[in-house]
Amino acid sequence: MKRHLVRAPLFALLGGLLLAACGGAPETAPDGREEPLGTQEAALCSGTSVSTLSLQGISNYEGEMAGSGNWAVSGGANAVRLEYYLDGALYSGEERTGASGGWYFSQSGVSCVPHTFVVKAWPMVIDSSGNRTTCYANVRSLTQSVTSYCTTINAVSAGAFHTAVLKSDGTVWSVGYNYSGQLGNGTSTHSTTPVSAGLGNILSLDTGYHHTVALRNDGTVWAWGDNGSGQLGDGTTFKRTSPVQVGIGNVARITTGGWHTLARKHDGTVWAWGSNYYGELGDGTMTSRTTPVQVPGLTNVIALAADYSHSVALKADGTVWTWGDNTNGQLGDGTTLRRLTPVQVPGLSGVVAVAAGRLHTLARKDDGTVWAWGNNGSGQLGDGTTTQRLTPVRVPGLSNVGYISASYYHSVALKSDGTVWSWGGNFRGQLGDGTTLDRSSPVQAVGLGGVIAIEAGSSYTMALKQDRSVWGWGDNVFGQLGDGMTTQRETPVRAVKFSP
Repeated sequence: MKRHLVRAPLFALLGGLLLAACGGAPETAPDGREEPLGTQEAALCSGTSVSTLSLQGISNYEGEMAGSGNWAVSGGANAVRLEYYLDGALYSGEERTGASGGWYFSQSGVSCVPHTFVVKAWPMVIDSSGNRTTCYANVRSLTQSVTSYCTTINAVSAGAFHTAVLKSDGTVWSVGYNYSGQLGNGTSTHSTTPVSAGLGNILSLDTGYHHTVALRNDGTVWAWGDNGSGQLGDGTTFKRTSPVQVGIGNVARITTGGWHTLARKHDGTVWAWGSNYYGELGDGTMTSRTTPVQVPGLTNVIALAADYSHSVALKADGTVWTWGDNTNGQLGDGTTLRRLTPVQVPGLSGVVAVAAGRLHTLARKDDGTVWAWGNNGSGQLGDGTTTQRLTPVRVPGLSNVGYISASYYHSVALKSDGTVWSWGGNFRGQLGDGTTLDRSSPVQAVGLGGVIAIEAGSSYTMALKQDRSVWGWGDNVFGQLGDGMTTQRETPVRAVKFSP
């Protein structure tokens, strides 16, 4: 910390030397700095003050803190010493001459959290020779709590090889594979650094295998990426490297499958478009659709899920309905028969959330338990076996679950304590337990807590923490983990490229 000491006349310096020789010590300011020596300095400071120290405003926006105000001195002072503190730490200081003036503080790289800002001012006396006395005993200070206005991450979604996040300002940013334009930035170039889709006012988003869909706050739906099966819903099968509007409105929720898309309207009806090779659109046909069609007979729906070739709907009464491919029992109706229209999963009630993997399905009940059915070749049902199940079985030893997700061959659960648990295929480290061993029972992701949302990608997993930082693990060949690298991770790493 810089000191401002007076260059005193000779007799004052001699007096100070005599005082020191007699065992005296210089006085110090309350903050530890030496006070000027001798009685002349005390006399110079007598009656001086910082008569005005005001704050016009201070803010912290996107890590850039700035503020300004005014000062004035009186009682013979003709300058001021100003120092600026954040959370008790000195950031900078300056001298300003005159009887009054303005102060200004600016600092970049300030963390996006609330801060306590303090400006301190001391009157100064500067003589005609430039000798200066800082009157440390006459300090005046002003304290202000600073609200941070920083863009944070509200949601994260994982596709086959690309990841998208929704920021608090309603914009969408993505990293990873981009051959079909699924990053939405007008190119087909892969990127390990987030790029913008150029959209605003977005409420939610979801990523399919190679396409992305976003819901705007006006109830319109926008999509981009692969469109070979009409999954963008714009009436064509042309891929789109920038967002295009889907011909549907009044939408409350969206979800994506591998090559199809679902939407729930505010009236509880369900609409679908894209691939229908397995009957995954639920309209009673196997005809793919390039524009939305209603799923008949399905009302009062509150949540949707979809993946490779089947679709899932959760009704307000806690029942689960499924349709599409059923080769591995992923519809949960006790058969392996394909269903072109929704059928109810028998014996399952009290469900509050659903998730769909490539060939399996998950449900979370209101008691915090998780139930699973379908393909189990990698242990993705979590019941301790690799036995296929045609009807729901409980994932044993797993309770207090608040969120579920599933993808190709693995499943993920978020507990109410903020810990993440996974099971199933682990050949890319997507379970986050530090190994590449498949697990038929849940294992905890290493060193990860405070999580509020999870999302399973094809062979990787993403998580959003309470501090709005994004974390990922597993396959990273196209940089989809957002850490700026293309290195596979068997344990969670922070997606620094998504850092708020």
